[in-house]
Amino acid sequence: MARYLDTRLRGELPPPPDLSTRIRTDPQIKAVLWSLAAGLIGILVVAMVITHVL
Repeated sequence: MARYLDTRLRGELPPPPDLSTRIRTDPQIKAVLWSLAAGLIGILVVAMVITHVL
């Protein structure tokens, strides 16, 4: 006897992954998010240097 019963119908597709899973597993989305984060940090560093110098 099967330990877990499959309640899906035979031809039914599994549900699509949720948004957080898609973001964690999609390399293009991760690359865009890392690029945005790095750019934001760079802008903050430049802004802090400029405000300290002026």
